[in-house]
Amino acid sequence: MIFSVIKDEWQSIWRDEGVVLIAVFALFIYGVSYSLGYGSEVLNDVPIAVVGGEQGATSRRLVRMFNASQQLRVAHEVADMSEAEQLLRERKVWGVVALSPTFEHDLFAQRQGRVAILGDASYFLAYREVVEGAVATIQQMNAEIVEGREGAYNPPIIYEQRNLFNPLLGYGIFVMPAIILLIVQQTALIAVGMVSATRREQGLRYSSRSPFVITIGRTLAYLAIYALTLGFMLTVHYWWFDYPMRGAWWRCLAVVVPYLLGVIFMAQMVGALFRRRESSIVWLLWFSIPFLLVSGVSLPPEFFPQWLYWLGRAVPSSSAVEAWVAVQTMGATLADVAPKLTLLWILVAVYGVGAVVANRK
Repeated sequence: MIFSVIKDEWQSIWRDEGVVLIAVFALFIYGVSYSLGYGSEVLNDVPIAVVGGEQGATSRRLVRMFNASQQLRVAHEVADMSEAEQLLRERKVWGVVALSPTFEHDLFAQRQGRVAILGDASYFLAYREVVEGAVATIQQMNAEIVEGREGAYNPPIIYEQRNLFNPLLGYGIFVMPAIILLIVQQTALIAVGMVSATRREQGLRYSSRSPFVITIGRTLAYLAIYALTLGFMLTVHYWWFDYPMRGAWWRCLAVVVPYLLGVIFMAQMVGALFRRRESSIVWLLWFSIPFLLVSGVSLPPEFFPQWLYWLGRAVPSSSAVEAWVAVQTMGATLADVAPKLTLLWILVAVYGVGAVVANRK
């Protein structure tokens, strides 16, 4: 009796593609994708910029010690903070170490030299490595200086730590701007997939036979919905939870418009693959975690394996999340995120053509 129940259950599982996908393959695929994404365990050689590192022998030695650290890599030595801030906005560095203008003179006079450590707190892992690596290097330098002096001294070098773009190190500010955009993508994919499959099941046809007209009409319908819902989330919701709003409205719009178009076009193209509404839910819901991984929410995408990084660029959310966080959270300009916006518009064109072909069928 028990064996017959087991047999029936096994037959039910293997005859249902959705159950097989979730119960059998999902664990392997999620496990492999996450292991590849986080394969390095910790971030090494996190790029930083150093300001004022050419004052003298001691400051140059400190810069070399930063570069010799396993956690840090001095990618740029700049003359002033404005240049360092530009590198931060462009995500060419994840932190800045600024030596005071009198750093070398203060140490020579046996006064305390001052160092400011600025970490990009919009990515927790990169922020941690910048701060920990810089503090450990300064403490090592302090030990060397004290060893060469006679008598008791206060620490020769003192530092001030600043958390950029997320002063309170709040988790909501860190993760929610990206999650909101990812929710839009996931819900649009599932909704359009369900509608496409339902109309196919019921044999319904659109009033126009032109695939171009059908594509435009469907796109405008979903744009109207998300203009209201996403507009509310990015304004009232942001204000309610006190999320950073540093971007001008037209810059924010320049990111949101190609993102919504790319997502809706992609959803129409993907929705043509499903014959049953249940299949669209099962398959598209399954992709939520991989989309989250390649978006770079929890780990800067620059630290991904190269093939995984470029695979993620095929999804609108990956470039949109980076551009949105840069513009709205960090106050970047459109020039700073121009490569990401260019890629978004390329995806709009590619998925737009795919949507027209899909609606033709």
